[in-house]
Amino acid sequence: MQINWEAGSRRIEEQDVWAKEVFPTAHERLQQAAAAIPPGTAAQPFADALTELVQAQADTTDFVVLHRWAEILERHFPPELPDPDHTTE
Repeated sequence: MQINWEAGSRRIEEQDVWAKEVFPTAHERLQQAAAAIPPGTAAQPFADALTELVQAQADTTDFVVLHRWAEILERHFPPELPDPDHTTE
């Protein structure tokens, strides 16, 4: 059991080191790809939300908390407001 615990701990450390090395350049590639999406396309809010969520993760050493997720998603995907010109029969 001790051997398994130590091996698991070592794997987690290795993954953490790898992620810290890879994250900044992967984050930069995400930002570049998101910037290349033409404004007004259907993909734009998804790219903007993902970019902001990844930035929020980059800004913390812990997990992005649920209320932060909700703030970001509400900003990029606001609730539909009723269309005053739309009438139903």
